[in-house]
Amino acid sequence: MDPTQTVDDAVRALPADVDLLAGVLPLATIVPFADLLFGGALLVAVVVLHGGGVRLIDGFFRKRCLAFATRATSALRFDVLFGTVIFLLLALHLGEIVFWTAALVYSKLVVDWRSAAFFVANTYTTVGYGTFVLQPAWNMLAPIIAISGLFTFGWTGSVLVGYVDMLNRARAGPNTAG
Repeated sequence: MDPTQTVDDAVRALPADVDLLAGVLPLATIVPFADLLFGGALLVAVVVLHGGGVRLIDGFFRKRCLAFATRATSALRFDVLFGTVIFLLLALHLGEIVFWTAALVYSKLVVDWRSAAFFVANTYTTVGYGTFVLQPAWNMLAPIIAISGLFTFGWTGSVLVGYVDMLNRARAGPNTAG
């Protein structure tokens, strides 16, 4: 791909009969191939990034939780650990928002970083606040960004439930943590 060519230009070069793959439904009209290809690849990358981040945070959490469980501990240590993990998960989500933002800016779908970041943050969190929208040819990318946020927030929620359980077991005594 020519470095001066935008993602939009590259997609316009795709064959016009891509919709024939749909059979009965006009799938390429419902979810344009460009949005699906570009957005789907980024969604997978975000979820893989999230998995790597969760794995690192999980190692950090488990190591410290087990260490605290073997000592005479105060509730404050566990609370600080839990707060730290929540902050790390927040940083992971913000990093994923920056990843989407960079993808929109570098692909020239959005020209300025501030608008792209605001759009992505509102879309990724499914808040939907704001008046900025992508150009009509790319408007189905927004739901894909939202789906990536739903996937990663769901994963984060389940991880936090597990951490609360582990903290409760660690507080109960060294033979119950793990």
